[in-house]
Amino acid sequence: MKKLILLCVIFLFGSISAEAQQKINFQNPKTLADNQRSDTIDILNYTINLNITDFTNKIIGGNTVIRFAPKMNTVNTISLDLLRLTVDSITMNNQLVTYHYNDTLIVAQLPSTENIGDTNNLTIYYHGTPQMDASGWGGFYFQNGIAYNLGVGFDANPHNYGRVWYPCFDNFVERATYIFNITTNNGNIAYCNGYLKSDTTDISGLRTRTWELDKSIPSYLASVDVGKYTQVNEVYNGINGPIPIVLAALPADTINLKNSFVHLKNALAGFENRYGYYRWNKVGYSLVPFTSGAMEHATNIAFPALAANGTTTYEADIMAHELSHHWFGDLVTCQTAGDMWLNEGMAVYSQSIFTEWVYGTNAYKASIRTNHENVLHYAHIIDHSYRALYNIPLAYTYGYTVYQKGADVAHTLRGYMGDSTFFAGLKYYLNTNQYTAVNSYTLMNSLQTSSGMNLSDFFNGWVFNPGFPQFSIDSFKVVPVSGNYTVTVFVKQKLTGAPAYFNNVPLQISFKDKMWNDIDQKIIVSGHLSTFTFTLPINPIFIGLNMDEKISEAIAPQTATIKATGTYNLSNARMSITVTNITDSAFIFVEHNYTAPDSIKNNPMHYRISPNRYWKVSGIIPNGYTATAQMYFDGRKVSSGGGGYLDTALTIHGSDSIILLYRKNPASDWTQYPAYSKVIVGGPTLGFGYVKLDSLPMGEYTFADGVSTLGIKELKKSSGTIQVYPNPANKTISFDLKDESQLQSKKFSVINAAGKIIFRGNLKQGQTNYSVSAEDWKNGIYFISIPVDDQHYLTGKFDVIH
Repeated sequence: MKKLILLCVIFLFGSISAEAQQKINFQNPKTLADNQRSDTIDILNYTINLNITDFTNKIIGGNTVIRFAPKMNTVNTISLDLLRLTVDSITMNNQLVTYHYNDTLIVAQLPSTENIGDTNNLTIYYHGTPQMDASGWGGFYFQNGIAYNLGVGFDANPHNYGRVWYPCFDNFVERATYIFNITTNNGNIAYCNGYLKSDTTDISGLRTRTWELDKSIPSYLASVDVGKYTQVNEVYNGINGPIPIVLAALPADTINLKNSFVHLKNALAGFENRYGYYRWNKVGYSLVPFTSGAMEHATNIAFPALAANGTTTYEADIMAHELSHHWFGDLVTCQTAGDMWLNEGMAVYSQSIFTEWVYGTNAYKASIRTNHENVLHYAHIIDHSYRALYNIPLAYTYGYTVYQKGADVAHTLRGYMGDSTFFAGLKYYLNTNQYTAVNSYTLMNSLQTSSGMNLSDFFNGWVFNPGFPQFSIDSFKVVPVSGNYTVTVFVKQKLTGAPAYFNNVPLQISFKDKMWNDIDQKIIVSGHLSTFTFTLPINPIFIGLNMDEKISEAIAPQTATIKATGTYNLSNARMSITVTNITDSAFIFVEHNYTAPDSIKNNPMHYRISPNRYWKVSGIIPNGYTATAQMYFDGRKVSSGGGGYLDTALTIHGSDSIILLYRKNPASDWTQYPAYSKVIVGGPTLGFGYVKLDSLPMGEYTFADGVSTLGIKELKKSSGTIQVYPNPANKTISFDLKDESQLQSKKFSVINAAGKIIFRGNLKQGQTNYSVSAEDWKNGIYFISIPVDDQHYLTGKFDVIH
């Protein structure tokens, strides 16, 4: 199923739990009991005979015939779920059956003892107004002239919601075939699972349509839709032959429906290529007036009419998502709600598979990148903790972890295994487990058997435990050897919400020399610190990790190849760069790390550094390249514009105390960045605004809570300016002021890019000249700071290149 509205409502929650779920073997006791019932009796078929004509009173009535076979001897009762409908009678072999019903469970006393090998039919006669879920999502609806069901209830326990309109074993493991005989009137017709066997109208105008599904499904996937529908017919030529496509809509919606489903056959082709042939007897969608999502009823998807609006806006998120459930969820179903990611995470990932198939690799990467950043930003907020995919608590069955993180992990599994092995493994998993219920271990074992790979480290890290790893290059050294270069790289792993370091993680490591010649290598990373040595034919000045983004770690990265001046918005990395001068192409790699930066080694000002994020900027820049940058701090507890919940730990006192820290590399210490201004948005108590950097040297950046030592906390630029020339300089530097009369002091300071004051001097009348010889000045960026008064500063910037 798919929720249409998510981020606009998900922040209606309380404080974040500090809970970190460990790998456990827990199942909801009620769900376990329901599943065990299926160990006693096998439901073979449901024949649902219903009259759905009373739209005024919202009443349905009729009977359901349940064909069953015992799995053990001496069975004399059968228990069936039915929610708040009136049971009129129960019969078996033309005999009335004694039963007890408490509005939730029917316990029927069978007329005779049933044993292994017996097969019998039990008929339950009932009527009433079927229920909707208390959450508003799920159940049975009479709405805008259409009667329809959605097979799950978000607040129900268990979530399976077949029981609102027919008696059944309402669990994930019990599967049966179906026959539907649905009687309607007044121009209404019924659509259900399977294919249409007959369509008859009696002399009184009652129309009965018979549908049959010859493949087994669990109870929550059975469906009925009744309305004044018209039908759009198409045929898809699948791997195993033609498959009918049946699209049901009100007559006024058919043109928009066809335009919105223009890529439906492409979706089928892509999924058959990736997952194997389509096994069902039709592809079906029925439009319903539900406004909050869709439901993957097998061969008769309940699709929101508002999403069939004539555009392809919802083709990936809803059309392809629900179709993909015919492999993940309908064909192979999770055993319990605790493994719902096997249904929903794989369906969200299939949205990207559809995008890749129809729009190409770059579109796939963009969708994965956007989802990954959202997961890092929001999943632990929405679901109140970092959570494992396996055994997700019942309250979060349909949460962000299951859907969005589940898709993120599926993408990582693809990167971990490699394309051909991954998709071959999924086909093996689906083939060997078709029409059954599974768990995460089933998926792991199937993929291991198919590929020959040991995937225990992957599943232990990404599935059975919460959180993410984060990998960074701590340092590297290059030694020339016989025309080649021996490169030693030191890699550090950090954790975000995870209980233990990840092991055997395959990462791509990328090397570039000053001419942008590049070489990629594969490394396998385990534990906190790793060292790797390579012999390369190039002398690398840039090294990057996981730049292909095949492994979803706690980093949202973005690269930019810059050839002209202008502003480059690296939205995934949450930074914008404005290039003011460039003489040759620049390569920039920005990583927004969703993990704690290293602590401050020497912290006399008692800065409280960000506990959850920092940036790393690296790359290859040409001489004469100058740029500024902008980064937002955001302590708001809102989700508007993709913001909020980034710096709440730092902004408890508002925006005034936010400062920007910088360090050149992990060997350096954090200090306040010497040249930036801060803009507070919406008032100081909101905790929202941005910093504007006068330049962007390579290195790491993060926010902190503290008192500025540079007077930059509320920096206001004076009208005066400092002219610095030549820029870049290699022997001397000169600067003068256009207006010295406003200065309260003739003193100035020169600050390096690490935030250290390296020189202090006194201004002279007019032009001031100083030596920047190679013996005393290293190559890099320097800043001049001159106090005008207590609240205003003049600043200047220059480069030294020898």
